[in-house]
Amino acid sequence: MPENYDDELEILEKEAEEKAARQREINAKRKKILAAGALFAAGALALLGILLLILSAVDGCTKDRAKAELEKSMTRRYNYVDPDYELDILKDDGYLAKDRNIWFNNGTLKTVITEDNRSTYSPETQFMYDVINIIIKGDYIAYNNLFTADYLQNAGDDLRERFTMQQLFQIEFEYENYWEEGNTAYSDITLIYRIRNNNGTFRNDLDYNDDGYIPVVYRLSKDQNGEIKVWDLMTHYKYRSGLY
Repeated sequence: MPENYDDELEILEKEAEEKAARQREINAKRKKILAAGALFAAGALALLGILLLILSAVDGCTKDRAKAELEKSMTRRYNYVDPDYELDILKDDGYLAKDRNIWFNNGTLKTVITEDNRSTYSPETQFMYDVINIIIKGDYIAYNNLFTADYLQNAGDDLRERFTMQQLFQIEFEYENYWEEGNTAYSDITLIYRIRNNNGTFRNDLDYNDDGYIPVVYRLSKDQNGEIKVWDLMTHYKYRSGLY
């Protein structure tokens, strides 16, 4: 055995102890770093959650305020002619002189739909052709039958009860959107028209002599059997606002 064996062994043991001590120190620091990281992550998640709640609340308040302002801007007093439920508008020369064609705009081309050519159009387009003619005829029973049961149950003030024949003219409609959910296909269709001598029984948001338009969007649903109903109805202003 070498004379300095004990000294070398003592040196090796000391180095091993120092190495172990350094490793323990490194491990301790690592644990502290990991613990601090975990606390930071937890704090960041909590802060993010609070921030999301605040943003959600702010967004909700902003939308509610915008919706209230929109509805307020659409609320005004209108003047109507007296309703005459006996009037046959199809014998009124003034109305017959108007452009009473029903135009369909497919985005690139406008065509006139008639009883003779209606079969060449899609079922949804034919449905809207019927909607327009039902309004003109003042057939409020047939009109309400166009809607889903859920809509009629929840329509409230939007539900149209008895109304007279409506002198619609400059009539046009076009597709806004189409999508499918399960076995149901949905179509958003904008209908635009003017009403001569409006009496307020059907449209209570137009003056009797209003020269403008207030387009409406009919949201149609078609089930797997091909039955089409009006799932929702709103003014184009509301539809475009994104608040409904």
